[in-house]
Amino acid sequence: MRACATIGHSDHRLEAFINILRSYAIDTLIDIRSVPYSRRHPQFNRESLKTDLQLHDIRYLYLGDRLGGRQTDQGVLLPDGRVDFIAVRKLPSFQEGIHRVIAEIEQGFTVALLCAEKEPFDCHRFMLVSPALAEQGIILRHIIDEQRSITQHELEEQLLQKYGLNSRQPSLFEQQKSRQNRLDEAYALLAKKIKRRTG
Repeated sequence: MRACATIGHSDHRLEAFINILRSYAIDTLIDIRSVPYSRRHPQFNRESLKTDLQLHDIRYLYLGDRLGGRQTDQGVLLPDGRVDFIAVRKLPSFQEGIHRVIAEIEQGFTVALLCAEKEPFDCHRFMLVSPALAEQGIILRHIIDEQRSITQHELEEQLLQKYGLNSRQPSLFEQQKSRQNRLDEAYALLAKKIKRRTG
């Protein structure tokens, strides 16, 4: 089974964070933050995190330059300045990042994607990166803490319900929308609530 986890470092102490990774048998952490630094939580700064993870036999790989949610390319920004995630997914650099993640999984590593937000609903790892991996047949699970996680499919069902798109019957003159069409609509609505250049 080709699978991948995601996790947000939030305000965890480093020891607690590593314990969470161990509880899910994660041996490879792929950092997808555009800016892999935190003033409030310096234990998650790129260089120190890599060193600390190595001490616990966890590999660290940085792909935030390819899979990060912050974009300055005007070609992937909407008129109001928000990032157009659909356009980002078409970028060659983004596709390279997705293929690198899949290569790590196919080599047998137990991978988790790292971002900052605790809740995947508030993060580009759910809206941008996870759908692209799911399209390639990767099964995704979002880690909340040592005891709780949620699958991409379960989160998408929550998203559809949030915007009333899970079971709405079309009117007489409407065509039934596919689940993917409804998901695209729901993702677009959620993206409007996410700050301008996330992740």
